[in-house]
Amino acid sequence: MKNSGLALLIVLFALPSTGCLEWWPELGVPAGEQPWGELNPVQYAFYAMQDSPAREDQEKGMKVPPAGSVSIEERVYPFEVSELTASATLKNPVAIDEQSLKYGQMMYETTCIVCHGAKGLGGGYIIPKYPKPPSLASSKIRGWKDGQIYHVISNGKGRMWSYKSQLTPMERWSVVNYVRALQRAEYPEPEDLERTQDL
Repeated sequence: MKNSGLALLIVLFALPSTGCLEWWPELGVPAGEQPWGELNPVQYAFYAMQDSPAREDQEKGMKVPPAGSVSIEERVYPFEVSELTASATLKNPVAIDEQSLKYGQMMYETTCIVCHGAKGLGGGYIIPKYPKPPSLASSKIRGWKDGQIYHVISNGKGRMWSYKSQLTPMERWSVVNYVRALQRAEYPEPEDLERTQDL
């Protein structure tokens, strides 16, 4: 019993000199003059929040964004969302030739075929799990200008999302050319029929 009482006295006298009581300021024991007293995590965290560099920067005002920054509200596309505006201003820079049609077919079969199907009629691999998209050979889409089709590929429409991150502009124009070939396959022009007869 005497040994435990002596040990308690030693602990009580030793604590103030070590600065350990600073960890429990609610006990009412002063911190003392220890140089390591500033390392008290409770006090340090409190003052660190008050004197935060982030807070000081905010008080100085808004910083200038880095060069090339784009606002989250900005749509990085040089045309209005309206398809009519896009179709009036966009011109297809990719000539319809064998090379662009083959390339457009490859891009179409990589990204579009799952929904639109091999012939563009809307019978892709994921149908009927997902709603069937409109046929690319419909009279409505056949009446669109190249710019309208390009605009929808770029920005999406209805349930179709944008493909501008998957396809470069030239790839999108090649897909437009291939869509035109699919439309002509379903609804041939008179010259197409003449060529077929000549064969």
